[in-house]
Amino acid sequence: MNKRKICLALGGGSARGFAHIGVLKVLEEAKIPIDLIVGTSMGSVIGAFYASGMSLGFMEKLARRMQRNTWIDFSLPPRMGLISGEKLEQFIYVLTKRAKFSDLKISLAVVATDLVKEERVVITEGIVAKAVHASLAIPGVFCPVNIEGRLLADGGILEKVPAKTAKELGANIIIAVNVGVYENKGKNKINHLLDVITQSLDIMSKEIVRSHLELADIVITPQVEDIASSQFERAEEAIKKGEQETYKSLPSIKEIVERSE
Repeated sequence: MNKRKICLALGGGSARGFAHIGVLKVLEEAKIPIDLIVGTSMGSVIGAFYASGMSLGFMEKLARRMQRNTWIDFSLPPRMGLISGEKLEQFIYVLTKRAKFSDLKISLAVVATDLVKEERVVITEGIVAKAVHASLAIPGVFCPVNIEGRLLADGGILEKVPAKTAKELGANIIIAVNVGVYENKGKNKINHLLDVITQSLDIMSKEIVRSHLELADIVITPQVEDIASSQFERAEEAIKKGEQETYKSLPSIKEIVERSE
């Protein structure tokens, strides 16, 4: 195992999470080795794609062209959520090459929330797409996911940015990416049911996020607060914001990595 064990902790943020692609582009360009990725919600999607070997070029094209009808399948009747999520899971299943966690090129952990036991669940085994589906199942929007008898939903309920999980998994250097919780009141765009629900979750989790971010060695916060959670059509803009903020942090990242060698 790599002694440095550099971990990228990718937070949830729905459409804002496309900024993770920009972060990865800069880190890859700078040849910063990533030994572990821990993802919550949209962070788990991008993390799973990257860990399965998807190129960032393809990921960027996918983000720019993604249409909502690609992943929306309404749950009728909507008993536990408006969207079933099965269509999205199949989409992720194909794009991750039907991978299990043991097949991945980079170690991955996915964070979800057990709604019954009211506890965080860290998934590192089984089918990647199923775990990611659970991690991004925003309450009220997506139906929760049953995995081994546990009713799982969005990991962001308890851990918006999974720095704590990264630390518990033995990471020596944690690079956390926050694309969900901001201090600038009044700048968040709310135009859609998804925006209402995610903003409500963000407000409730602010204090937890602050405490978890203190565990990270570097915190990258792309300035995407003016992109609404539902604005997937602004993927290119979010990616650029991710690149810009990572370039600013790159000298500090390099210094920490070199010091650990």
